[in-house]
Amino acid sequence: MGKLKDHLNPETKTVQAIYDYHKRLGDSEPKRGYLGASIIGHGCDRYLWYTFRGCVKRDFSGRLYRLFETGDLEEPRFVKELREIGCTVHDVDENGEQFVVHALGGHFSGHMDGCALGVPEAPKTWHVTEFKTSAAKYFAKLIKSGVQAEFPTHYGQMQAYMGLTKMKRALYLARNKDTDHLYSERVKFMVGHFDCLMARAEKIIRTNKPPERAYGRSDDYRCRYCDAHNLCWGNIDEAAVNIPHRNCETCCHSTPELDGAYKDSDKAVWTCNKQNREITITERANGCDGHLLLPSLVWFADPVDACDDWIEFENHADKARWRHGWGEGLWSTEELMRSPGVAVGSKAVEAVKDAFGGTVDRTSLVSRYDAATCERLWDGKPENIREAMDKLDLTHPLAPDSFEEDNDTAAYEYRSDDGENDVCVVVYKKDDYAAIWKGKI
Repeated sequence: MGKLKDHLNPETKTVQAIYDYHKRLGDSEPKRGYLGASIIGHGCDRYLWYTFRGCVKRDFSGRLYRLFETGDLEEPRFVKELREIGCTVHDVDENGEQFVVHALGGHFSGHMDGCALGVPEAPKTWHVTEFKTSAAKYFAKLIKSGVQAEFPTHYGQMQAYMGLTKMKRALYLARNKDTDHLYSERVKFMVGHFDCLMARAEKIIRTNKPPERAYGRSDDYRCRYCDAHNLCWGNIDEAAVNIPHRNCETCCHSTPELDGAYKDSDKAVWTCNKQNREITITERANGCDGHLLLPSLVWFADPVDACDDWIEFENHADKARWRHGWGEGLWSTEELMRSPGVAVGSKAVEAVKDAFGGTVDRTSLVSRYDAATCERLWDGKPENIREAMDKLDLTHPLAPDSFEEDNDTAAYEYRSDDGENDVCVVVYKKDDYAAIWKGKI
């Protein structure tokens, strides 16, 4: 019996380089600052809440990012084909951008593929257009059951677009990626369905704690492969708070303003109750040193006391009490993101924190310096690192303060006196690629 790897396509250096390019490009995309119409039909309110609050980071491979781009490339082809059969199609606005629809102060938003007039089945009716690609297995189910049954998120997306644009019909066009067969379906606007979706979106945006789970078992297949699985169900061996980075959306002091003035989804207003002001987009993405986690994100303990600067928790298992906040002896958000749940409240760990005012850190240099939390000052070939540091006027000594190396990377950390300009040089060996990162968690 042959080995599985003998039947797989070999990944040459060229192929891997292309995948690496898509990985870097995809990972550098900013996260959404709103609840998307494209996912409002998802089966779990809790997942939608985690997504809206920036608690979910999907870790896609370069190959998958490329696959997503393949779907995007199908859209102009559908537009061209509709025009060639006599339809009037608007796929961009007056500024050449995708049409954006939004509601609830911009905190609910989506980008339409376009709208069309002259669809052969109803030539006098304007239709929202939605273009998708599908693997053969799911395409067959789509033909058998229709879009509402097979792809409820796509159906909900179209209902949201129709309701917010006042159009009464949508044209769903899908391509079988294996055979190039096409499927079309005209979808009718259902006001009751739309109202339920908008009520759902408002509830998710307004609440400051995760809604109930849609499914009752962590090993349910709909839960098992969810990007929020560890955060939702808790994992004592993983981080105490399994979120990708600190941001204002996960802080007790911030509030999404549903009546805020906005021009597009990027202008959705969040306010800081502690600083009594509006939070900028950049600030929201990074949070501040006064960050105080929403208590519901701490899955292994309950809040028992609090003030403006700290929250005291009691662990479910050992009843140990500890305080989360910013300052000596307190557990900061960053520490909770880096530490396993069993460490928090541990008498040994607490003794060290009280005696030395230290912080808990079990992450590697590479994981502490990445696109989610740091600024990339430069990237390129490893042999150009020293030249790049000179051009960037980085006055760090030749010898790094910290160094670590494994089979994949080598990382050199140069610390500054004030801690504000720490720099890490990372060499990604397999890619023959290097980057200089500034700042750390």
